[in-house]
Amino acid sequence: MATNIRQGFVTGSGAVLDTTTNVTVANTRIKGITYSGVGTFTVTGNQTDDYGNVRGSNIKFVGTTNTDAGDIMIPDFGIRVVGPVKVSAPTSTATVAIYYG
Repeated sequence: MATNIRQGFVTGSGAVLDTTTNVTVANTRIKGITYSGVGTFTVTGNQTDDYGNVRGSNIKFVGTTNTDAGDIMIPDFGIRVVGPVKVSAPTSTATVAIYYG
């Protein structure tokens, strides 16, 4: 089993914290997402470099029912994020787990 995949977690909106070290997740590749909640979720991990170029990616998805919980698996190399990984959740009780590495 691979040991280079780690997990971060956030309830509501804010920075994603590693579940082992409690440090903000940054500069990585997102391999998967597990979520619960209804509404639009946005995961951001981008910043502007010294030359004004935006580096990194945003991920946006919608939870559609009151009991909605789901998984998003991202194949191959994952989605690159630069800078801290932050979540904008639809409610303060929504949860997001990020698998990264």
